[in-house]
Amino acid sequence: MATADAESEFLLPDNILTEIFSYLRIRDLLRAARVCKRWKRLAYERPLWKRVDLSPYSRRLDGRAMWRIVRQFFTPSLTSLTLAGHLHSGKTGEIVSTPLLLELKSRSPSLQHFCITTADLTSISLSDLPESLVTLEARNCEIPPRWFKSLEPGAFRNLRAVDLSCCSRVSDPDVTDICHAAALKVLKLSWCYRITDASVKHLAEKLTQLERLDLEGCKITDVSLHHIGRHLKHLTFLNLSQCRQLTQAGLDGVKTMLKHLEHLCLDSCTPINIPNLPTI
Repeated sequence: MATADAESEFLLPDNILTEIFSYLRIRDLLRAARVCKRWKRLAYERPLWKRVDLSPYSRRLDGRAMWRIVRQFFTPSLTSLTLAGHLHSGKTGEIVSTPLLLELKSRSPSLQHFCITTADLTSISLSDLPESLVTLEARNCEIPPRWFKSLEPGAFRNLRAVDLSCCSRVSDPDVTDICHAAALKVLKLSWCYRITDASVKHLAEKLTQLERLDLEGCKITDVSLHHIGRHLKHLTFLNLSQCRQLTQAGLDGVKTMLKHLEHLCLDSCTPINIPNLPTI
């Protein structure tokens, strides 16, 4: 009995153990859950499954494993989920599907941040995701045509950031659909080579609240700069790197119209006379 009392003095309280567990990666957290019943109970606490990053385990995850994880661990407390798919890996089958996303939507209706990379999303609909989303990232993914058609007025009212970097199929009609989310603050379209001046004109006229715009590698001209400078007065960050058709005249126009610009990226935009640019 005395030995048990002595050992209990060295036991950490639940709140301290939970705080320690919060620094563990998912794999290590699940390993800790095997130590004893107490650690298992604490490892399954909802606060520890509020922000989940499964991208480091993409090689081992498949649709069946994702179903087990969603059903066993995902709760209404989940606010952030990061995944990585199997696009171009030679592995058959994706980790997400319409039924799985609908299950996620049911179990975690307050999901705010959803990030998925290198995945084939051509078989799922944007409407399968929770409308509580604030940030949607689908980098280097294959998406179906008009994937953002679900962004009609009234849908996804909380959406403030969209990242479609390296999604090669994104084109002018997709940008038109994205513009239904008029409250967007961040839009990243880097290396979406189908984006044209017409796309930029439309988004500049409709997404007037944008603060960050990434057009790296897009085939745009000074026409786009004219519309950006004319309409996007709240921009603080603008990435034009690798946009090789831009000229000094177009940039001179932007620098005089965007009074709040703090960061301007112009890597490989030649020929650009850097000394003529404002200090930002």
